[in-house]
Order: sequence, then structure tokens, then C-alpha cells
Amino acid sequence: MPTLFIASSQPLAGKTTVAAGLARKLASQRVQSTLRRTGEGENAAADTSLFESLSSGGEVDITELAAGETSAGVDGRVVVIAAASEAPAAHAATPGLAGVLVNRAAAKKIDSIQAAYKQAGTPLLAVVPEDSLLASPTIGQVADVLGAEGENIETNRDRPLDRPIIASIAADPGQTYFAHTEATAVIVRSDKPDLQLAALNAGPTCLIVTGELPVLSYVLERVREDEVPLLRTKLDTKETVQAIEGLFGTRPFSGGDAKLRRIEELLADVNVDALVERSAAR
Repeated sequence: MPTLFIASSQPLAGKTTVAAGLARKLASQRVQSTLRRTGEGENAAADTSLFESLSSGGEVDITELAAGETSAGVDGRVVVIAAASEAPAAHAATPGLAGVLVNRAAAKKIDSIQAAYKQAGTPLLAVVPEDSLLASPTIGQVADVLGAEGENIETNRDRPLDRPIIASIAADPGQTYFAHTEATAVIVRSDKPDLQLAALNAGPTCLIVTGELPVLSYVLERVREDEVPLLRTKLDTKETVQAIEGLFGTRPFSGGDAKLRRIEELLADVNVDALVERSAAR
């Protein structure tokens, strides 16, 4: 069975995201894959659960190695996930190297990264730009860190929350403001029911209500009618924003369909056929 190993020197480099994206690309070509994860711990357990849901068969084996785990002695080809700051030569001697994928690169640095890898002679599979959707936490992760309760949370845990905004002070411009920003979540104080309704009228995918006051019944009715996730937290607005901010780019990849589609799009230039063929030829 052709085997691809996904490796990196640092944790949270994006290995799980890339492995899921490669599996999606293979599936689009009607090639079944089995995803695996080595290592232990909370992140490994979360990745294993995700991979079990994405595995479709045994034509190709995609194995994510734990951060820093050497690929010496592995029977397959290795894709290294690197940061833009890592020198190309650092990965040139990786056993079984199929190529390096530079992840989360600033758009203005992509050309220089490609030139550096060409000069070093280190095979470069792709340079994936920074992406707010992929870095964003999910509704479930936000609910957990806020200690939030509410409505429609469990059925929406994997939905990304990539464009949260804080509600304006006044109610009058609220709906226009929310619609203009195309927010995926609105953070609003519990003493501002008019702003809560204005946010719901603009159609966000999540409403986060901060503070100690209860959500009024007519707001709850609207939330239930529209099936919008409502997160109620006792934290104030500043504490809520700080808690959410700390989640961006620091949590294991959670495979909602929107994120899976995005990484598949960002890996469009990666020739997975060549990776599989090279693996099979070993």
C-alpha cells in the first residue's frame, strides 16, 4: 500500500490539516485513503478521532507523525510541513523526503520562499498562505473556553468562527453594521437585547452574549426559530474577546466541512498523483 508520512519539527504546524486536505484531494479522484496518527496525548486523540471519520479505505495510507518524530526507517515518502521561517536546507536530508509544504506564509513572502527553495535545491510541494478560516476556532471550542451554555451548540460544534465582531454601542446602526462586516459571530452584552436582535436580523452564524443578565424570552424565541447557535457566558466582553483571541491558531484542527473544503482548495497545486506514484515505486 502506498504510504505518505506527514512530519514537522514543531507542534501545531498544520500536519493534521494537510493530511485531511490530501485525503480530500484523493477522494475527489476516487482514490480511497486511510489516515493514521502516531503519538499520544489530547491532540493525538483528537486527530485520531477526526481521521477515523475521514478514512475511506486502504488504497493509500496517510500517517501523521508526532511533532519532532524522525522519519528515519519509515517505509514510504515523507511530506514535511514547515514554517516560512525555517531554512529550506534544514529539511533537505529528511529520509524519504517527497517534498516540503510551507504552511501559513504571508502572501507577500510567497515568491521569496519559492525562490529560496529553488536555490537550495530542496523540493517544494506548495506554499500555503495564511488563512483566517483554517486558523479559526470552532463554535464548540469557543463554547468550551467560555464555559458557555445556550442554544443549538451541540449540532454546530464543528462550524468555524473566523470573523467574530463586537457589537456597536448604539442599537440604531447595529443591523447595518453587522451586515456590512459579514460577521460569523457577534459578541454582545447581555443588557443589550436590541443589539442582540439587530445581530440576528443580519444573519450571523453565532451569537455570543456576555455578562450576568439572562437572555430575554423574545431573543430566545428568535434564536430557536432561526436555529442560530447562542453562547451565553458569564465573562464580560473584554474577557470573552481575550479568551477567543487565544484560540486562533492554537487548537488542533477540527474538521468541519467548510475547513475541509478550504484546505482542499489551498492544496490545489499539490500533485498527489506524483506523491502516490513515488510512494508506490519504493
